[in-house]
Amino acid sequence: MSRRQLGLYLAWGCLAYGVALLALLPAAFLSQALERLSAQRLELRDPSGSAWSGSGRLYARGRAGGFVELGSVRWKSSPAALVRGRLGADMTLNQAAKPIRVELGFGGIAVQNLAIEFPGKLLATMAPPLEVLGPEGQLRVQSESLRIEGDDVLGLATVEWRDIRFARAAGVELGSHVARLRGAGSRVDIELGTLDGPLRVSGAGTWSVRGGLAVSGTAEPRPDAAAALVPFLRGMCPEFRDGRCLFQIKY
Repeated sequence: MSRRQLGLYLAWGCLAYGVALLALLPAAFLSQALERLSAQRLELRDPSGSAWSGSGRLYARGRAGGFVELGSVRWKSSPAALVRGRLGADMTLNQAAKPIRVELGFGGIAVQNLAIEFPGKLLATMAPPLEVLGPEGQLRVQSESLRIEGDDVLGLATVEWRDIRFARAAGVELGSHVARLRGAGSRVDIELGTLDGPLRVSGAGTWSVRGGLAVSGTAEPRPDAAAALVPFLRGMCPEFRDGRCLFQIKY
């Protein structure tokens, strides 16, 4: 056997050994990578399987430091994705019909085809001022493409809060509203709007890791719903005049 042939055999042997090691990477490796690349904003608990095919439970960190459970998650990937310097996976959250594409790279996390739903009560953890009211309804988050690089967020997304109700305000229906988000680097620009229902909401603001959330706007009942909503708005809104609430949210 020539030196050249021996070198080729050794090279192929090392490559096969490396691929075998990669294929055996535990799911805990993915959990650590996700936490590091999301700047500790996402956490994968109870990981099982491997980094290429496994399951666990996904959590997001709220501003107050507590975690919100996003649900069960399954993923499937291939070690070949590392050739491009990324770990890519198709992720299914809470048995959704369509998987979400997630790619972990040295620079951050990229997400495509995001479409997930959560119960509205989780807002109490993510937005502590709402906790006393007992938020209910359904949250829906959608985005075709998002990227998180350290403290920077790039891309567009919508957050819909449908069938809004509060446990501490029985019988008060507030309809469905939407926050349209535009990641502009170190800040996220926010536009508030109404989808349907008896309350019209409009407003704008920003969010950033360092500056937190700052949103202001108006909430005004439709004429046929004023009798039911005005008492609620008067009690909730520090500045209510001319039949509408002027609000500012900062935390």
